[in-house]
Amino acid sequence: MPSITENQQVWGTSHDWPLAGDEWSESWGSAPAQWYGSLLPRIFPFLGGRILEIAPGHGRWTQFLQNHCSSLIGIDLAASCVDYCNDRFRDKPNLQFKTNDGLKLSAIDDGSIDFIFSFDSLVHAEADVIASYVTEFARVLRKGGVAFVHHSNGGGVPVALTWNKVKRRLKIPTSHHWRASSMSANKMRTFVERDGMSILLQEIVPWIGETMLMDCITTIVNTPGQKATLLKNSRFMEEAAAIKRISSIQGFAKA
Repeated sequence: MPSITENQQVWGTSHDWPLAGDEWSESWGSAPAQWYGSLLPRIFPFLGGRILEIAPGHGRWTQFLQNHCSSLIGIDLAASCVDYCNDRFRDKPNLQFKTNDGLKLSAIDDGSIDFIFSFDSLVHAEADVIASYVTEFARVLRKGGVAFVHHSNGGGVPVALTWNKVKRRLKIPTSHHWRASSMSANKMRTFVERDGMSILLQEIVPWIGETMLMDCITTIVNTPGQKATLLKNSRFMEEAAAIKRISSIQGFAKA
């Protein structure tokens, strides 16, 4: 859990996308507040050129990424999300969106991407999916290109997730935001180095309403031998609360 088929069903059919995905930014105040306060400071050195966005959904981050690229391609396993984005950004000829099988990036040419971005999507992808995508990253990124990937660290908190499995068996409601239980920061490091790339930074963080460091944000460079930095940021959601408070005071939260 969760499988490719389940992800396709949930994001392509079941979820009604009431605010085109912006609803998941409420803890930061709004999607613009989260982008400018949390995400942009982490990625601004790498923006520009041709961007690949994995699982754009309804364009929650595409709306900002489009201002920082020469062109962008979004790949999503949910056909309805691709259709939505193609319509939403129909007046942007340098943006395109295509479906995939949830494992490969067949629509992307070798060495054609400068920056890969995926946030708040691949946390639902198990280790086999991430391993496949990382191999594809090594193929599609130019030398020195960078990937910024938010994924599960569920495998790094085994005690909590074992209890979560027990609760599911007993039909007790569970939380943990449907994180993939087989994926971890350590596995991401293994996949990246296996494919001849390097990790620049791994920031291991909690998520909304949780204290466990259940998520990881990994910055990858398509160059071998770079020194990796590991940061365990238990105060990540405190940062979110501060961004929400400041943006609200400044009238930015509803921007």
